[in-house]
Amino acid sequence: MIIAILQARMGSSRLPGKSMALINGKPLIWHVIQQLKRAKKVDKIVVATTIAKEDSVIAELAKSTGVEYFRGSIEDVLDRYYNTAKKFGADIIVRITGDCPLLDPQVVDKVIGTFTEGNGKYDYVSNVLPPTYPDGLDTEVFSFKSLETAWREAKLQSEHEHVTPFINKKPQRFRSANCINDTDLSQMRWTVDESEDLELVKKIYSLLGDKATNHSFNMIDVLNIIASHPELNKYNAHIERNEGYVKSLKGDKMVNKGQDLWVKAKKILPGGSQLLSKRSEMYLPDQWPSYYSKAKGINVWDLDGVRYKDMSNMGIGTCVLGYADPDVNKAVLSAVRNASMTTLNCPEEVELAEKLLQLTPWAQMVRYARTGGEATSVAVRIARASVKKDKIVFCGYHGWHDWYLSANLAGDKNLDGHLLPGLHPLGVPRSLTGVSIPFEYNHAEQLEQIMEKNPDVGVIMVEPMRHHYPEKDFLRRVREIADKYGAILIFDEVTSGWRMNIGGVHLLFGVNPDIVVYGKAISNGYPMAAIVGRAEVMDKAQDSFISSTYWTERIGPVASLATISKMERCNVPEHLKSIGTKIGKGWEQLGNEHGIKLSVMFDFSPLIAFNLDYGDDSQAISTLFTQDMLERRYLASKAVYVSYAHKEEDVNRYLETVDSVFRKLRKAIDEGKVNSLLKGPVAHSGFKRLTS
Repeated sequence: MIIAILQARMGSSRLPGKSMALINGKPLIWHVIQQLKRAKKVDKIVVATTIAKEDSVIAELAKSTGVEYFRGSIEDVLDRYYNTAKKFGADIIVRITGDCPLLDPQVVDKVIGTFTEGNGKYDYVSNVLPPTYPDGLDTEVFSFKSLETAWREAKLQSEHEHVTPFINKKPQRFRSANCINDTDLSQMRWTVDESEDLELVKKIYSLLGDKATNHSFNMIDVLNIIASHPELNKYNAHIERNEGYVKSLKGDKMVNKGQDLWVKAKKILPGGSQLLSKRSEMYLPDQWPSYYSKAKGINVWDLDGVRYKDMSNMGIGTCVLGYADPDVNKAVLSAVRNASMTTLNCPEEVELAEKLLQLTPWAQMVRYARTGGEATSVAVRIARASVKKDKIVFCGYHGWHDWYLSANLAGDKNLDGHLLPGLHPLGVPRSLTGVSIPFEYNHAEQLEQIMEKNPDVGVIMVEPMRHHYPEKDFLRRVREIADKYGAILIFDEVTSGWRMNIGGVHLLFGVNPDIVVYGKAISNGYPMAAIVGRAEVMDKAQDSFISSTYWTERIGPVASLATISKMERCNVPEHLKSIGTKIGKGWEQLGNEHGIKLSVMFDFSPLIAFNLDYGDDSQAISTLFTQDMLERRYLASKAVYVSYAHKEEDVNRYLETVDSVFRKLRKAIDEGKVNSLLKGPVAHSGFKRLTS
């Protein structure tokens, strides 16, 4: 007897209750059953659900549709399947999951036919190894004998959480075959795991009309609907295929590949990563995925194939349009095909310079680098060459170079208020002591005092904005002080540029520096930075030696031109501000509802952030927030670099998850269990030397 066993339950972690979610007024699983009833080669349909009380509705629904049901183990799906097949006397089992309402009965019959026509040649036949049909049309057919062998011998947790891994991962033991579609449609996603999937299926059912009502549609009908409604494609490929199984492998103690590689990296790469902000210890020690295999939009897949939504740093603020933006990638791929580097210069660097000068009308000349740290140091060199004075006064975070870290030679906490506490100047020449002097943002009087006492200061560098607006005409006062003392004023817009407006945020405040530095968001994840300034200052670069081979490659300028073009075309800054504000208001509202003591920094909404007010416990609470959000498939922290790929529906789902996590946080805080709930150490809050 050929029995199709349909597995379903109410307790989905990603979309609870999805089996009973309504599509055209009927539960999702009802539609799956109706489609499966049309499979001509199936003798009997049995719904296999669990003994959990909440799954009684599934058993009742099966009964109401005239099909059998079996209730078994909650966690051991293999055991549930085996006992279902045994009870109903199955000789051949057809495995169907209950979250596939676009199931094609003809595809089911094709897979069954391949199995039966083999006349005992096969133990297992599917259409998923490799997949060529849309995800949601998956069908597996196997003998009862094979299932019983798996039930008796399977040891791994993943082999019990999923029915067929023991069989299909052993081709040397189980004879198998695969059904292949004429066209590879595996990139299409028609199953229901998350709300996006459910929304897609509802739209397709609506567009199918009578064919959906009568359950007379097949794969070709759905393909025709999607072809005539290309807007539906946006719902596809937001989750890795078979992600649930990949995730379950971690339960087998098959070590998180990202953490495994991170442990190795720290032994051979000092600090593990080239960037402090990408160290796992800055987010979730011992648990952070650490490495990615691919990314698209706001989705990032780790080395285990698990997909996360990035509601955190988005490439440390570089990917302002989202990961792998198609317009930018198209331009970059063209540049790669035509050679990114030759003996001659690329014309795009002239085109980009003209564009930057158009957007920065007070400036006349441009130099390039490939990182923000390089660019700020180039700007300092040019400014010193112009003014012929060595000392620098600065406000903000400006990178890793000697001139900046030397501020901590005179006192190891001088830089603590400038983004990253605990920075050590080890390796910086002691002779640079006193060369760089910090002052606080929005305190122009401190700058005035420093300038009065240090006539050899020739350069003032300021981040015009990070999390707060300039107050008391701060930027204008800085400009006036620079003019008064004959200093060159540099605005470091590596972080602030291109988010509040097209170009530098200083343009919104009507205060022009002598040099502005752009980076990060200018090129959407491709290395690029620009130093833009007044001709009489910038021309001094020719009197100093400032030169590097890779500052002339083509990809950076091409990516920047494509990024800026899309920013202008789509009014990206307005989107960033709107989405950032929505996130901030959501945090604020949920904080109030759950009694979480937090304050949101709204001024620079494209980099929206909140602070926790729990004293020394704040960092542990923040770490628990990141831990619980990661378990719910979010890369999350107390700040979000907003991108154009973040849409309102993404924020809505994110805030629903934050709601759940905040509820748990409040309970943990009240019961004093924050640290006991952490599965690893508390995240680092500043620079710390890694010892393992």
